[in-house]
Amino acid sequence: MTFIASVIAKDGVAIVADSFVTTSERSISEDKFLVHLNAAENKEAIGVDTLIGLFERRPSHTRNYVDKLIKFDDFSAITITGSAYINDKEINDVIKAIAAEMTANEAEHNAKEIDQVLSEFCNKIKSEILTHLGQNHFSPFEFIFSHYNRRENKPQVFIIRTKFLEKDNFDENDPDIITVTDQSNLGIVTDGQDTYVDRLIFGTLYTNINQVKREVIDKVVDVLQLDEAQQGIVNTEIQKFEFLQNTVTKDMFSINFRELSLQEAINFAALLLKIVMDIQVYTEKIPTVGGIMRLAYIHKERGFHWVTGNSLEIPKIM
Repeated sequence: MTFIASVIAKDGVAIVADSFVTTSERSISEDKFLVHLNAAENKEAIGVDTLIGLFERRPSHTRNYVDKLIKFDDFSAITITGSAYINDKEINDVIKAIAAEMTANEAEHNAKEIDQVLSEFCNKIKSEILTHLGQNHFSPFEFIFSHYNRRENKPQVFIIRTKFLEKDNFDENDPDIITVTDQSNLGIVTDGQDTYVDRLIFGTLYTNINQVKREVIDKVVDVLQLDEAQQGIVNTEIQKFEFLQNTVTKDMFSINFRELSLQEAINFAALLLKIVMDIQVYTEKIPTVGGIMRLAYIHKERGFHWVTGNSLEIPKIM
C-alpha cells in the first residue's frame, strides 16, 4: 500500500507521497488453520485443494525509497498507488519514459489542452497494459494527476484508474481498462492506505452510497417478494440520488475547509501523510506507509518545485 494526496490551493497544488512499496506473499495464518482444523471431520488428513484454499495474499515486507511522485512536465505531476510493476518494469520508470517522450517537443506539448494530454498519456499506459496481458494477469494501479492550467488560470486534479484484468479473459476495447475523473471540485484528493483520510474528511457515504443503495434494493425485493415490474420501480426510485442528496452532502462535507494558501496546502498535505503513518502503528497490519516523504508543489507562475524528498540525505548516524 501507499499514501498519496494532492491539495488544491489558491495559487497552485501541493502534492505528497510516501516511499514504501509492499511485497505480498501467499500464506496461511495460524488462527485460520486452527479454526479449519477444529472444524474438520478428519484431522489426520487435509486435502491439497482444501489446504491451498486456506492461503491468502498478505503483505510480507516493505522496501523503501521508491519514487511515487514524478514530475511530468513544468506544470504537472503524477503520484502512484497500487501495483508497482508492469511488463517487468517499475511503473515509475514507465511514467518517466512516457513523460520524456510526450514533452520532447516542449512547444508542441505546451500547446495541447489538458484533456488531450491526459488522453495521450492514458493511451500509452493502456498500450503497456495490453502488452503485459500477453503474458500475465494485470494488477491495477491508480494515479493522481495534478496540474496547473495556465490557460484557465486554475489548479486541476484528476484520478486515473485501471482495473484488474485476466490475461485470457478481457476485452481490449473495454472503456474501463483505464478511466480519468476530474476531482478538482473536492479540493483534497487522496488515494492509498485503507482510505483513512478520505473517511476523515469526506465521511463514508460518498464512496459507499452505491453499495448501500444496492443492498437496500436487494433487501426490499427479497422481503416483499416483488415481481419483475415492481423490482424495476424500486430500483429506479432508490437509485435516484435526490432523496439521499442532503444526507450524503452533509456527511461528505462534515469538515468545511476554507481556501488555502500554497504554504498551507503544503503543510496540510504533509499532515495527511503523517496521520496515516501514525495511525498504522496501532493496527494489526504491518506498516505499509512510510519512508521518505516526497513533497512538491506546482505554482501558477513558477511551476513544479520540490520541497523535500528529491535528493540524498546525510545518514542519521553521521
